[in-house]
Amino acid sequence: MSTIKCGKCGAEIPAGSKFCMECGNKIENNEAGKSKKYGSGLLHYAYGNNQSCGGKSDVIVRNGFVYYIVKKQDEINIKVAPVSDSDTVQTLYTAKGPGCTASCINMVEDELIFYEFNDGHKITAIDVYSGTRRAVLENHACSSVWIENGIVIFVERGKLRSVHIDGGEYFEYSLPFRLSDRIFGYSGNLYAVIRDTGEVVEIPYEKNDFRYMEFTAGKDMIYGIIGNLYFAPDDSDGGPVLLCKNIGSLEITNGVENVDRLVTAFEQYVIFNRKEDNEFSFAWNIQTLRVYKLNRYFDIPPYSFTQILSDYIIIEYMGGIYKIPAPVFFQGSEPMFEDDKYLFVKIE
Repeated sequence: MSTIKCGKCGAEIPAGSKFCMECGNKIENNEAGKSKKYGSGLLHYAYGNNQSCGGKSDVIVRNGFVYYIVKKQDEINIKVAPVSDSDTVQTLYTAKGPGCTASCINMVEDELIFYEFNDGHKITAIDVYSGTRRAVLENHACSSVWIENGIVIFVERGKLRSVHIDGGEYFEYSLPFRLSDRIFGYSGNLYAVIRDTGEVVEIPYEKNDFRYMEFTAGKDMIYGIIGNLYFAPDDSDGGPVLLCKNIGSLEITNGVENVDRLVTAFEQYVIFNRKEDNEFSFAWNIQTLRVYKLNRYFDIPPYSFTQILSDYIIIEYMGGIYKIPAPVFFQGSEPMFEDDKYLFVKIE
């Protein structure tokens, strides 16, 4: 007799069961959704892909389209617009109801994956072409989500959980600490911040193991780019700094001094502000190690979405998504957010 796993407790139960015989959880029939094949390595690596928000974003950019969640009172709408034309906006999904909300959007192949509360907590998948909707995992509330190699890893009330993208292989990590919402994955490991201490740890996917990364994260997000971690520690002896640590050896390879905060990071640049300088921000090129002064002061709240494209920078700022030409961002001096000149769409 074939069996399936309960999405809530992980117990093996007969295929076709309507309820779990261990915990009583209602079992949805997801056989149609499971017929789709998922390969490994589809996404989601720590460079260039939604990294700045640490798995908390309401925005995702994929294949020339911007997908985003618009939240209203007791209502959510997931919309899409081509990067080339913000006037061509379509609504992919709408849900309404008391307390209805959604967050942590991402994409695997043709499906958007996100957390929603709508008649219960769930991780949901929607096919962007057919509109087909399926529940990946029900009865779980997520505050941060990462997807890599066909695995959805999420934080639920400080505890780490995971489930395969087809809804199977639910896994509860047994760790001696609770995590904050700052998580990102890189090459089969999750990097997370311990909630009570701020210590950064490396956690292999689907294993009850971890390694201390030997630093305490400051107030901002940490970033992983091409085998290195970039972070601004909150306990540096030599004053505020921005450091680069090799993930494998844990060796500090280089850094920048006199840093007020780490703002965001792209594939090649780490953007930061310096103390007592509110006119200019700075870009640290992680390949040449050169520091460039930007012709503007650039600051966004922690965990805001940013992504660099070939010609544009996509930035979430104050309830809007802005599409800023790369030359304007890196060399220009004109305001980026005033007069809505570069406003792409409103998300609030």
